[in-house]
Amino acid sequence: MTILFCAILLFTQSGETILPKWMTPEEYLRIHEIGRGHKITAPPEGWVETPGEFEEMRGIFITWLYSSSTARPIFREIVREVAEICKVYIIVGSSSEQDSITNYLQTHNVPLDSIDFFTWPRNSIWIRDYGPWFMRQQDNTQGIVDFIYNRPRPLDDTIPWRIGQNWAIPVYGSPLEHPGGNFMVDGQGTGFASNLIYQENPSMTPAQIESLMLAYNGLEQFIVLPRINIEYTGHIDLWTKILNDTLVMVAEYAPGHPNYNILNDNADSIGRCKNREGFPYRIARMPLPWSLSDAPPSYLNSLIVNNKVLVPLYNQLEDDTALFIYQQLLPDHEIIGIDCTAMSNWGGAIHCITMQVPSSRYICIQHYPLTDTADTLNDYRLRARIVTSSDLSLDSTGIFYKVNSGTFSVTPLTPVIDTPGVYDGHIPAQSLGDTIAYYILTENSDGVQRTSPNHVPPQLYSFIIAENTGVIEQPASELISTIVTSPNPVQNILVFSLDMNKSAPVRIEVYNVLGQLVNVIADGKLGEGHHDIPWNLCDDRGRQCAQGTYFYRVLSTRTTKVGKILLVK
Repeated sequence: MTILFCAILLFTQSGETILPKWMTPEEYLRIHEIGRGHKITAPPEGWVETPGEFEEMRGIFITWLYSSSTARPIFREIVREVAEICKVYIIVGSSSEQDSITNYLQTHNVPLDSIDFFTWPRNSIWIRDYGPWFMRQQDNTQGIVDFIYNRPRPLDDTIPWRIGQNWAIPVYGSPLEHPGGNFMVDGQGTGFASNLIYQENPSMTPAQIESLMLAYNGLEQFIVLPRINIEYTGHIDLWTKILNDTLVMVAEYAPGHPNYNILNDNADSIGRCKNREGFPYRIARMPLPWSLSDAPPSYLNSLIVNNKVLVPLYNQLEDDTALFIYQQLLPDHEIIGIDCTAMSNWGGAIHCITMQVPSSRYICIQHYPLTDTADTLNDYRLRARIVTSSDLSLDSTGIFYKVNSGTFSVTPLTPVIDTPGVYDGHIPAQSLGDTIAYYILTENSDGVQRTSPNHVPPQLYSFIIAENTGVIEQPASELISTIVTSPNPVQNILVFSLDMNKSAPVRIEVYNVLGQLVNVIADGKLGEGHHDIPWNLCDDRGRQCAQGTYFYRVLSTRTTKVGKILLVK
């Protein structure tokens, strides 16, 4: 309690009150105002994806309250480093504050060429928690998702809408209360959070929360882990860092610390999961200084921006170790330490006071790997959804495959006429006993290249041609090899087409945009092979469903696959 009281004094001793990471005693009396004025909208139509923080950035948002003199050097050094490689968007409260910051930066030799200012009312500096979450849409455009900020700070909660209006980007208001510090993604449809998200949305089931994360952010897999002990915020960004789509850093304390076991268990839990491309997450550990504070120092509260990593330092013995570990894990990045001792006991550091703006140049590939087969007569059809910021160069887009230890051949990927954004291609039939390895390569007219898997080599998709494929024990994630909903958009009858690699129980659920269960389409055991399961677009009481967006979950043995349905009249 002493730490909290001292921190509040620190934040309020200057002219403009700077609200802390936590709620003040006065704010606790206004908890009922959380979300007041928040605008909930329908989710975006079609497929969406939230990019990872490690992807190419257009810029970084910072909310700078200049009256915080102790934090000025931290803001200054963040701006200095980021402005060298991309834009810095600084939100200020007045023109006089902008003048003060401009003079301060110039005095310390920080160039202003890559800095833009926005004068908007705001309550606090913690833009990570209330800022915009950019995502990419099926129509090749960008959108913004706005969660309910978990503090009664209405000015902060308007910032995503102000950005969307200023940049002419659509904003989608999610009904979830979810601070950005408790949200990380791998850029391929998997998100991570602590169980704070359950605590802050007690009226929703985990399934409802998952359906909303799919609807607004495109998350097909949502990994929720226990929050750590003692620490106040419950945010995952103090003990987890997504370094790329397969590499996850998890904090580590010395044996005997109250969080020693829980962080080890969380690291093991993540390590048992796979990304959408079927590759397991690799786990790296980051030792933290021993602390029993409810606002402990953390090296994982860092910012990745293009080829740089800005790491908070605290004048601790572990500082050099932290920089060394980052450099070993990300050898192609410049690792830069920033002294954040002035923010000790504030409850956050560099990550908490910044919000990334992904590049408008991109390619996203959604592909589910082909599985083993006994077919030696028919070509192997491969499908991928490709969303891109500009036209694909079809002569540079294809499937590269090799048989056994041979050399790679290429076969084209071409648009599927009746399914916009989806491309398919065919790998020629092969002989029994052959192993086929393959990957997808795409390039667009912006000059952006992307492969699937994301790291080629060493990662390649592969499948085997074998007579006994049908009786081989398949991994749980491959019990259902393909799911197709057609037609989609749908007007009359929707058909779920499933290919089962093995007999298994299957349950198909449909939810509305509020995460409410609409109907259970199937719930029983399906045999090996192909199955078409129709849905007449009615709810569980036989009433016709209204026009709009719906979501399905197909559950089998330790397997969940999700997708979106657009119902039109």
